[in-house]
Amino acid sequence: MLTYWCNARCQSCYICCGPEHRGWVAPETALEIWRQLIEVSPHGCRVHLTGGEPFGNWPLLIEIARRAKTEGLGPLHKVETNGFWATDSKLIRERLIQLDEAGMEKLTISTDPYHQRFVPIEHCRMLASLAEEILGLRRVQVRWRDWLAEGRDTDSLPDAQWRILLAKYAAGGRDRANGRAASVLAELLPQKPPSSFADESCGQQLLRCKHVHVDGDGLVMPGTCAGIALGHISQGGVAEIWKDLQANYDSRPIVGTLSRKGPVGLMEVAKASGYLPRPSYAGKCHLCWDVRNYLLIQGLCDRELSPRWMYDAC
Repeated sequence: MLTYWCNARCQSCYICCGPEHRGWVAPETALEIWRQLIEVSPHGCRVHLTGGEPFGNWPLLIEIARRAKTEGLGPLHKVETNGFWATDSKLIRERLIQLDEAGMEKLTISTDPYHQRFVPIEHCRMLASLAEEILGLRRVQVRWRDWLAEGRDTDSLPDAQWRILLAKYAAGGRDRANGRAASVLAELLPQKPPSSFADESCGQQLLRCKHVHVDGDGLVMPGTCAGIALGHISQGGVAEIWKDLQANYDSRPIVGTLSRKGPVGLMEVAKASGYLPRPSYAGKCHLCWDVRNYLLIQGLCDRELSPRWMYDAC
């Protein structure tokens, strides 16, 4: 799957690439959507290639980066990886030098208690060390550096201990409690009653967000709100999606309600259909995720609650 992050309203834009559910997307598709993102970003557009895991198909990743540079599509701001492939110093050097020559500005390394369930932390440490040597410290971003320094592999931890460790790092506000995080971590985090979030609307995140996500099927989602569909590129491209969103967002049951009244407003809508709120939630995103799951199960608002696999996976 190839996904895209863009800032159609502000100064920056991001693109991502990697397989999850639908297989790899052709480079022509990636570059066409990249062009569309540039067209709707009057203040500039930066691109972020991520996934999935973009290094899972190295030839595709480097082809997209090289062709984008050749075609003058603007800076490749970041490439993000979990470092699974970084098993050999020679291979790391070769790939980083090629990405540097193709215009990559920064390398981002995902490392945390979740990723170390699947990727040895020593891979990430070697990758970070060599990347800083080749690219320079300011061009290497690590999520999270404190974990990279003090963390460990978590694949052998019992589930209960692993969840406690995840919650310890998430408690500092590093992650939003939606998607898989809501189902795995929410009960281990500090809780508040729904009324605590009554004044928290989501218009900024949905209508003026710094970036958006476009998956390999062409579905456009806000970058910080997993599982909410803003539109589909078949509507006429990214520009038409943004025009329609600005003109008609208030008529949309999910986006309109969240933009005006936040998750508590959406909760009140769901209560009319039988939703029973919990006594407390780990944050407004946890409340929103719980309400949206209920609405989807009831067959309500499913056009805006997409992709479906994102909910089924949790």
